[in-house]
Amino acid sequence: MSRDGSDQERPGINLLVGVCGAANAVNVVPYLLALRELPAARVYVVATAAAVRLVPAETLGLYSDAVFSDASEAHHFEPGHVGLATWADHVVVLPATAHMLGRAAHGLGGGLLDGVVLAHEKPVTFFPSMNVAMWRKPAVQRNVARLLADGHAVVDPLMSRGFEVATKEFGDHPSLYPPSRTVTIMRHLLWGADFEEAGEGG
Repeated sequence: MSRDGSDQERPGINLLVGVCGAANAVNVVPYLLALRELPAARVYVVATAAAVRLVPAETLGLYSDAVFSDASEAHHFEPGHVGLATWADHVVVLPATAHMLGRAAHGLGGGLLDGVVLAHEKPVTFFPSMNVAMWRKPAVQRNVARLLADGHAVVDPLMSRGFEVATKEFGDHPSLYPPSRTVTIMRHLLWGADFEEAGEGG
């Protein structure tokens, strides 16, 4: 954000949003809309097969510039993981499952999204979302520590009360920040000093 409160001085960015199959994937559309408010952002989505089962690729395509997935339903493989990793100025994985954190921490490919993460030459931002027991597991925390040590950003999830799909109960669990707050965090990660100018968000 420029000093006059606008984003006009910022160059456009190519933002690749990786969507994993966490339950929060069903809420990803407001996040795509919020991220599009970043200056001149072009937004591509790379969705895992599990994510496409929760949110159809056609729906994701309504709120992004292009959708890619290795799910059979999407049938969209080009330009491939290296091409997408090269295109992106920044990669953000939202929501990020424990599975994705583990694969990224250990440099594993195999799917389109983890291939993009592995091939991207800049730090990747992860917004974890999972069951509280999974988040607190030492193995998951070791993976988070490894990602941080490698220069990536792992945003501590918001502990909030909500419906837990796995247990079919309400309770406190690690979740995503609201879309406006997520964009504030992204501004800070992308442009540093703008964090305080943008405010704390909602």
